[in-house]
Amino acid sequence: MKFKYIWFFIALLCTAVSFGQIKIKGTVKDKANVPIPGVNVIVKGTSTSTATDFDGNYVINVPNKSSQIEFSFVGFTSQTVSIAEKTEINIVLQESSQALDEIVVVGYAAVKKSDVTSSISSIKGKELQTMTVGNVTESLQGKVSGVQVTGQGGPGAQPRVLIRGISTVNLSTDPLYVVDGIPMGTSINFLSNNEIESMEVLKDASASAIYGSRASNGVILITTKKGKVGKARFNFDLSSGMQIMNNPYNMADAESYATIMNTAYNNSGYSDYLPNPSQYKGKTTDWWRAGIRTGTPVTNASFGVSGGSDKHTYAASINYYNSDSMYGVGGWERVTMRIANDFKFTDKFSAGITLNPRYETWGAPGNWADFDKIDPITPIYKPADQLTGLENEYSIYARSPSYIWNPVAAVKRYDDYTDQYNLNTNGYLQYEPIKGLVIRTQASVEVGDKIWSKFTPDFVIDAAHEKAEINTIERRATNNVDWTWQNTATYTKTFAEKHNASLMIGNTMEEYNGNDVWGYGEGVPNNSESMRELNAATKNRNSGGNSWSSSLMSYISRFSYNYDGKYYFTGTFRRDGSSKFMANNKWANFPSASVSWRILNEGFMEKTKDVLSDLRFRAGWGKVGNQNLPSAVYQSNIGQGFYVIDGQVVDTSYPSSMANKDIKWETVEDVSFGIDFGLWKNKLSGSLEYYQKKTHDMLFLKQFPTYSGFPGYSTMWTNVGSMQSSGIDLLISYKDKKGDFSYGADLTFTTVNVEMLSLSSDGEKLYGASNRTLTVKGEEPGYFYGYVADGLFQNQTELNSHTDEHGTKLQPYAKLGDIRFKDVNGDGKLDDKDRTKIGSPWADYTIGLNLNFGYKNFDLIANFYSSIGNDIVNQNISDLYNGASLTNKVSGLEQMAWHGEGTSNYVPRLSKDDNNENFTKFSSLYVEDGSFVRMKNLQLGYSFYNKFGLDKLRISLSGQNLWTWTNYTGVDPEVAGGDPNTGDRVKGSGFGGWNYPVQPTILMGLNVAF
Repeated sequence: MKFKYIWFFIALLCTAVSFGQIKIKGTVKDKANVPIPGVNVIVKGTSTSTATDFDGNYVINVPNKSSQIEFSFVGFTSQTVSIAEKTEINIVLQESSQALDEIVVVGYAAVKKSDVTSSISSIKGKELQTMTVGNVTESLQGKVSGVQVTGQGGPGAQPRVLIRGISTVNLSTDPLYVVDGIPMGTSINFLSNNEIESMEVLKDASASAIYGSRASNGVILITTKKGKVGKARFNFDLSSGMQIMNNPYNMADAESYATIMNTAYNNSGYSDYLPNPSQYKGKTTDWWRAGIRTGTPVTNASFGVSGGSDKHTYAASINYYNSDSMYGVGGWERVTMRIANDFKFTDKFSAGITLNPRYETWGAPGNWADFDKIDPITPIYKPADQLTGLENEYSIYARSPSYIWNPVAAVKRYDDYTDQYNLNTNGYLQYEPIKGLVIRTQASVEVGDKIWSKFTPDFVIDAAHEKAEINTIERRATNNVDWTWQNTATYTKTFAEKHNASLMIGNTMEEYNGNDVWGYGEGVPNNSESMRELNAATKNRNSGGNSWSSSLMSYISRFSYNYDGKYYFTGTFRRDGSSKFMANNKWANFPSASVSWRILNEGFMEKTKDVLSDLRFRAGWGKVGNQNLPSAVYQSNIGQGFYVIDGQVVDTSYPSSMANKDIKWETVEDVSFGIDFGLWKNKLSGSLEYYQKKTHDMLFLKQFPTYSGFPGYSTMWTNVGSMQSSGIDLLISYKDKKGDFSYGADLTFTTVNVEMLSLSSDGEKLYGASNRTLTVKGEEPGYFYGYVADGLFQNQTELNSHTDEHGTKLQPYAKLGDIRFKDVNGDGKLDDKDRTKIGSPWADYTIGLNLNFGYKNFDLIANFYSSIGNDIVNQNISDLYNGASLTNKVSGLEQMAWHGEGTSNYVPRLSKDDNNENFTKFSSLYVEDGSFVRMKNLQLGYSFYNKFGLDKLRISLSGQNLWTWTNYTGVDPEVAGGDPNTGDRVKGSGFGGWNYPVQPTILMGLNVAF
């Protein structure tokens, strides 16, 4: 019985609470009397909240008459209303006439956009979430002026991001990513775009100098989503679809292949390679269909919850991304979680902690080119009469005489994967002892494990060519423990109403530690998956390991001042000390200064405010550094080698790298000038900037000269020369709304000019990409360097006249239809001195166009991106057109290639021998215009508000990379090239080939909020 009374008491209490509440209803509209759906309606000081429906209506319960309700929506000025005796409150929200009140994140602080004096571009997370990508930087393409993003294609591939060109030749060109105030290195593959609240790109040194030693390539600040005051809100986002992989080339069938090869053999004086081509009609091996999937699934999903009170806010999300490879084997899968809690214990004391565990795995075969290159006559499997019954499952495949290993068999054998586990913890404490003084300490620890495993089974497809007689197992485990500790004190004060000043001082400490162990073995008893362990290896076991550590200590400061919202000044100073340098050069200083004049706030501009909503001029200067080189380069290293002496294998040592105790920081000095404008209440707005940055004391890995007595492969890090990048950034934005119809357009335009100003000595030449690029004073770095292909010899007269002054032929082995290489220096000889500049990988300018439209519940976005003026080396030309190899060719090559006067002036004659070196000489034959225009994204969506028991339901259909216009005949014009692991990222840029293309993708999307 007593329980009945308890339940009666609880029911009575709930009834009392219910009767104590007041129901408030109303409608929220804009100044044009149009209802605004999705407006946040919050009872201040509580977690009670709701949102307006499609017609702008809301209903909410408040505790009592003294309550206040806050109405907020993006792009409008928030309003707070007291309840008093009201039961119905209708609100008209005013559009923010200035976007200048938006908060922009800068280094170690957040300020109003109107107070920014440097070159910073900001983009909201919702603009990044319109695309389904594994790396969020792909969503930046064309949306931020001054930023060039080149997609790399392939599961897990990281795009190349250049901020205002390049500032280094031999080191990484990637910007520094800072997530929630913590430097996270040069990759954000670990971060889902659904987790991002905003991104700020620090483009000039006056903005990025506060990050000093790692900011020479620019800085991208990322703010993740945090909880907001109000009831718990749940969000579910899903996009799923297919990536489309079509064969980029129309390859020859078996009959056409036989005809092409016979022509090549006949032109070189040989008999037919494959007599009677008609016998192969209808017998083509379709390697592409056998090994490459036309459509591969891609999925991006997230589920999150956020909410809280004025004392505690929280946000938690789990995100899943999966992109399969085109082979049906491997791909990239990632799971991330983010749990953020922020506490406000008192008006003076607050704290927060964020946990970010993640897991990802990746790996995929890289041989998709072989499905086009292998000849179409060889079958996939050995004929039955060639099988003995003793073969294992990897030995039943046929061998091609083209020397291309059977690609179907290679995919079948593939077992090469990487698993990575990470946990990042980021916490802060903040105290405000007096008004305006904020003391903050923030620490982050990241622990990671990466495990790489590879197994190569034994097989024999051809005893002389295609085999692995013994299987092998390899494994490497890499562990890292990194920590960062930042302490800042910021004092902000307004004096005499018009003088606004802020001073920040602080210090940071960072340490990065890692180690790895690896093992290798052979002779695993069998190829079964359960036996693929190091302990199962029976022969040639080997192991090793290493550890490394680097640290950085910094002192930072910033002073900001503005007078009456007209005149602004910001100065920063950072002093960095790095463990990578010796005592004499360990420390470096990185200052910056920027000013801004908001002329619109001058009295004489008052009459223009009906038209002008913003007009200001900016100028900035600063220095940033680069220390992104291996640890302890001031030490000499010993390499290990093996030589056979008197029939015995002898283990030897040699100096592989030499110490340079004078090595010092690479420094970039930057100056920029800009103007920001807004018209008609910022319907039309934009900015125009000119920048120039000079790099001094470039860090470079140089080989020792042979006369030094050291081996030719000995290297030493040193500081060499200087370079300069300059150009303009332009952003123009327009947005408007007419009744139920809204529309907007953003145009970005960027130019980059890069020039080497000096090298370590006059006349020095730096080669790259197997001597196919050259870097010299007065030119852009890494330009293509080779012979000029001056058309084809069309007749005997042309062939006979290509001689020196004595009548000696410059190309004695040339025949009609071969390439005529130009005697550039006119010395009557064709030699290395005739190599010259034949192209440049660097674009003259890049353009982005982003359109958005809305009508009632419909929305449509379209994003375009263009790169103009760059060249690409199409390395596939030799594979597709060269008759000297037995690989497959493009269909119709026998007609495309020169076969008589006037038939072609581009594709040389088919030749088995290629004595003229048409394809072995690196020449302008390979260089093509790499300009392109690409539709990055086209998305149509429809939203329901307050339907089906949900706050919002949006469905969408989108297509990514649907259409590309280009004259480039390679696989994909989005080519970065270069190898960042060998320091050849710049000197090897622009080389295309069988690169994994950026694929068209069709996706369905679902967004739910409740």
